[in-house]
Amino acid sequence: MGQAIHSLADMVSYAGDLRRSARREPAPEVAQKIQHAANHLEMTAFNRLSLTAPGIGKLLDTLA
Repeated sequence: MGQAIHSLADMVSYAGDLRRSARREPAPEVAQKIQHAANHLEMTAFNRLSLTAPGIGKLLDTLA
């Protein structure tokens, strides 16, 4: 709580953090909600980014 997301790379990185926490969550309903939030956050980041944007290389380096 209280973490601010300032960039697209941060959005994708935090989505990964959410996915990892969803795998550790013992309650299936909560894990599903966390996974849904991660998917939504990642899709929002990719929707804001076009493949021709100058920051695409940096974002892809973050993912790899």
